[in-house]
Amino acid sequence: MLTRDDLNQFRKVIREEIENETKVLKDELGSDITMARMRLQADINELKDRIKNLEIGMTNLESKITRMHKELKSEIKLIVTVLDKENLKTLKRVEKIEQNLSI
Repeated sequence: MLTRDDLNQFRKVIREEIENETKVLKDELGSDITMARMRLQADINELKDRIKNLEIGMTNLESKITRMHKELKSEIKLIVTVLDKENLKTLKRVEKIEQNLSI
């Protein structure tokens, strides 16, 4: 039969083994967490770079759209002016024709 001292010695040995294994697992887990954190930080930095590139692209696109809008606006004004002049010429011709025909 085991005595109280024998049981205490078993407990002591088991406790030491558990503490050693726990320390090893804790160190491994800590290094895994550190590596995962480093990977996440690298991914975040990559995403930041991609977002900056997208922002630059959006800015360029906005300026191009603004420029194109101004160009279209000026072209529309030009077309309206030309069409208006042509319409006035046509109206004058029609009036002259109506006067000549006494309509």
